[in-house]
Amino acid sequence: MLRGGGNRAHQALSMLYKRHSPRIYSYVRKILGDVQATDDIFQETFVRFYEMGVSGQEIQNVQGYLLKISRNLCLNEKAKKYNTSTISIENFEFPSLDTPYEQKELSRLISTALEMLPEDYKEVLILREMYGYSYNEIAEIVETSMPIVRTRIYRAKQKIRVILQPFIDDLYKH
Repeated sequence: MLRGGGNRAHQALSMLYKRHSPRIYSYVRKILGDVQATDDIFQETFVRFYEMGVSGQEIQNVQGYLLKISRNLCLNEKAKKYNTSTISIENFEFPSLDTPYEQKELSRLISTALEMLPEDYKEVLILREMYGYSYNEIAEIVETSMPIVRTRIYRAKQKIRVILQPFIDDLYKH
């Protein structure tokens, strides 16, 4: 679609950008937390995607490929800056909570617990729970096997439960 460059390639990139940019931007933002770094990585993701497409490389799963590029760029950025980002967990729902205060407090606690997870656990959990990717898609994005992805997600949820249990008990006492 992008092979060879030119006007046709720019039109194809524009169409792909419109289709995939919201999800890619959101993913990068959640991983990095910093708006400036997010903008830079987001832009670089599409530049690299365009360069790969123009060079003639066949890309089967565009969204997966874009996520893989953005993931690698995010990892490089985090390694460079040792950045600890804040994750917004607005996409999680907590239907058993009675008041907006309780929901906000639990959201804050989960965000804090996510920050305490190892990067490889946090990343797969975000891809699964916030973006709804399948285990196979996540395995492709993070370049590992599906059983490892399942294990990381399971362990991430276990760690979050252990971290949050005292706070949840306290939250429901009041």
